[in-house]
Amino acid sequence: MPTIKKRGSAVKIQQEQEIVTLAHKVQHALAGYQKQLRIAAVAAAVALVLIAGYAMFRSSQEQKAAPLVAAAYEFYSPSTGASADYGKALDLFRDAQKKYPHTTSGAVAQYYAGNCLVSLGRADEALKEYQAFVHTYSRDKYLLGLVYQRMAYVYEGQGKLADARKAFQQAEALTGPGVATVELARLYEAAGNMPEAEAKYKVVMEKLGGTTWSMNAMGKVQKIMPAPQPGEAKTTK
Repeated sequence: MPTIKKRGSAVKIQQEQEIVTLAHKVQHALAGYQKQLRIAAVAAAVALVLIAGYAMFRSSQEQKAAPLVAAAYEFYSPSTGASADYGKALDLFRDAQKKYPHTTSGAVAQYYAGNCLVSLGRADEALKEYQAFVHTYSRDKYLLGLVYQRMAYVYEGQGKLADARKAFQQAEALTGPGVATVELARLYEAAGNMPEAEAKYKVVMEKLGGTTWSMNAMGKVQKIMPAPQPGEAKTTK
């Protein structure tokens, strides 16, 4: 079974990837809105003018929201190496989400508000924050997958293993094979459900080849299904 240290490393790597990916998404969204504005500038149709007006509003809102989320993240994970201030980060993330709820940055803020509550040891409140995300931002499949993944860890910490497995399954369905697949394999193995554990470990081997996870999965599969001994081989006529 993977150690807590390995799981922590996986989550840390994932967090770093989240920020890079989300930054690209915001940048891409803004570029898309700017393209819409250029098209609308030369359009005479009233419908296009209305669309341009909406796009301009969204672009303006995103440009205002992004710096607030960046400032909040600096308290959540200081670039200076200082200790995180999750309480302050929580207040700023909530403020950004409240002011700009219909933006990508607002969705990011909602997600990290839940993360702050987890770090503050307020698991029940964190689950409510994540559930609010599910209801409000279900259109953002990538972030939604991460939210379900975070929910799974909280459920596991509370000893609600069935809920944890369900949340990891939802995360895997949205984001594809990855951390959720590894964690599902681990949970199935811990529960003694070897067929499901083996199936997930094989997915890890096939889809995440070349990673430490893949090598560990190979060892797990060999342990679950050891190679037949010479005397066990079937004879043929």
